[in-house]
Amino acid sequence: MDYEQRTTNRTTFIMFFRITKFLVLLFTYNILGQVVYTPLYSEVYDFLQRMSIEQVIILDDEVKPYSRKYIAGLLKEIAEKKNNLNSTERKLLYFYEKEYAYELNDLKNERWYLFSYGDSLFSAKFSPIAGYGVSTIGDANGHTRWIGFSSFGTYRNWFGASFDVRDKGEFGDNVDREKSFSPVTGAYYKGAPNGIEANDVKGSINFNWNWGSVSIIKDYFTWGHGNFGQLILSSKPPDYPRIELHLKPVEWLRFSYIHGWLNSLVIDSSSIQFEHIESLEPQVKQAYINKYIVANMLTITPVSGLDISVGNSFVYSGDLRPEMFIPFLFFKWLDHNTGRGDVDDGNGTLYLDISAKYPKDFQFYSTLFIDVTEIRNILENDFSNTWVGYTFGARKVNLFLDNLDLLIEYTRINPWVYEHKLESTTYKHLDFTLGHWLGQNADQVRIQFDYQPIRSLKFELYFEQTRKGGLDDIYFAYGGIDEFNKSFLYSPLRIDKYYGLNFRFEYIHDLILHGSYRYSDVADDDTDRTPEYLVGKNSYISLTLYYGM
Repeated sequence: MDYEQRTTNRTTFIMFFRITKFLVLLFTYNILGQVVYTPLYSEVYDFLQRMSIEQVIILDDEVKPYSRKYIAGLLKEIAEKKNNLNSTERKLLYFYEKEYAYELNDLKNERWYLFSYGDSLFSAKFSPIAGYGVSTIGDANGHTRWIGFSSFGTYRNWFGASFDVRDKGEFGDNVDREKSFSPVTGAYYKGAPNGIEANDVKGSINFNWNWGSVSIIKDYFTWGHGNFGQLILSSKPPDYPRIELHLKPVEWLRFSYIHGWLNSLVIDSSSIQFEHIESLEPQVKQAYINKYIVANMLTITPVSGLDISVGNSFVYSGDLRPEMFIPFLFFKWLDHNTGRGDVDDGNGTLYLDISAKYPKDFQFYSTLFIDVTEIRNILENDFSNTWVGYTFGARKVNLFLDNLDLLIEYTRINPWVYEHKLESTTYKHLDFTLGHWLGQNADQVRIQFDYQPIRSLKFELYFEQTRKGGLDDIYFAYGGIDEFNKSFLYSPLRIDKYYGLNFRFEYIHDLILHGSYRYSDVADDDTDRTPEYLVGKNSYISLTLYYGM
């Protein structure tokens, strides 16, 4: 990195630090509760979702995760209407009131932590993390294990912080090393004897006031609706560091913004150096081209139960650009009026997300993700240069009997979505899609029944079909002649069909037994794309016991 670039980056960082400091000082005197985020995989999210569909509470659910303080406030609202809940729902409410006892100012009711302290000014919690699971599919067997710890704390009512670290490993004959066509969160794996290993380190520092918050955070998050994947931003890629801003000045208006640091995996040839040149084997040191994402989303609630969200994102590489820290810009057009050339060409997207919780016990939602479009072509009924993805979904709670829910969702992602002519500006981090795990040229339909007969036990019964087409070279997306216009699901085609049953048993907080059975039928025209142990008709069985979210 030359002197001029280092100076620019340092100036940008100082500018952001001063803006953050100003916001904190400005709003410290008008604050409401500290922000610490609840992990995405907590079951409290599903409980709150059901309560909102039953119209017990109003839930802002287009952006996750939620802060512990926000969840505690919702639990308090639910408690005021607990006579409207069935027996299992009331027990779930009591269970989560113990989890968020500190935020509810009810320390006598707090759940167990390995270490816990809290007073009127300061709180700190510490929990161990450990898990072990076994699985089999066909004749292939394997096991997973992880260990670590998590902690979080708050000071007064304007500062929160969290830290989570875990070491994970997967071993055996059925390890999916690539996870390229799987909803499982990706990671930067390293090889291990008969398997793979990875480390996961998450953390955050958060400042808030009564109508917003600003954070520096490295953790998983989602934007947009979808029970089986999100088109806009999902938890498929490894977590990446980012700046977040969330504003809610009035009840009917919300705004979210991020600026994130991604890994392009594209080597910057100017950075290549040799170290220990006196050695018999000098070491090569190299860096990747800098890559960033900036995104915003504005949500309006014109009537109770209806949320309409619009926004745009921009992936760029090279120098850190100061204008990307203006949260309210239309980033997709920035390169059109700043005179930037091919080297700095960015990748912009648009999106629309709608959720309607009406009538009572129903939710309908949809997301439209537009990667590339040209209005003049659409007006001429030419969609050859329009790269889009969309999701339609619905959920009905308390179907036929209490706590039985039906979920139906369909997602389609056309060819080339999430890709770009420049490898350094694809909609990816560490080569994992930032949006839906399906990736481009694919679709998915899933029908699922959820049933929770008692507080501690939940079942999921589902059917799912996914289809994945070919993945031709990006050259064909920009060829400019008709023969390059690939149709949806062009060959080679992979088709997966699944029939499955999952259960989850949580007797005490964070001690969970999870089991799965899945019958699969997988066919792939590309013999090199799908691991051999997955192809054909197989039965998958897994059982996992773990402590810690």
